[in-house]
Amino acid sequence: MTDGPLEILGFSHVCVAVSDATRSLAFYHDLLGFDVFFDVALDGPSMDAVTGEPGAKGRMIGGLLGGVVVELLEFGHRQLAPPGGPARLGYTNISLSVADLDAAYERVQRSGLAHAQRPVEIGGVRMFFVTDPDGTPIEFVEFPNGERTSEQMWRGG
Repeated sequence: MTDGPLEILGFSHVCVAVSDATRSLAFYHDLLGFDVFFDVALDGPSMDAVTGEPGAKGRMIGGLLGGVVVELLEFGHRQLAPPGGPARLGYTNISLSVADLDAAYERVQRSGLAHAQRPVEIGGVRMFFVTDPDGTPIEFVEFPNGERTSEQMWRGG
């Protein structure tokens, strides 16, 4: 590995899978003071690519919680707790913001340390995922117009 580590601009957000976005929003907002700045429906080819599941769809609500961007993600295309299997609720990934997603993707590919899913765009944000050696997903994101976080993108610089 001769390229050195990737240059990370900052911690972008934490994503939490929820079974009912409306119910979870009430909890996070009313009890914890979750300050919502976006609420979007997700579907289409990019969502399919990110999840690896054809017909993937969902809803994502993003906001600030204690100064950290949190995204509540409800999947509408699959069971979150399959019979006899582990629940797919709770923490889903950490997200790291980079200035040049294509350069980050190429760097990850050259490293030999992780296999990266090809970059896709969802809602103006370009992204790709890798997994750590234990299978924990790590998302790399590039926001449009030089923004560094979801908050900057949705609320303005």
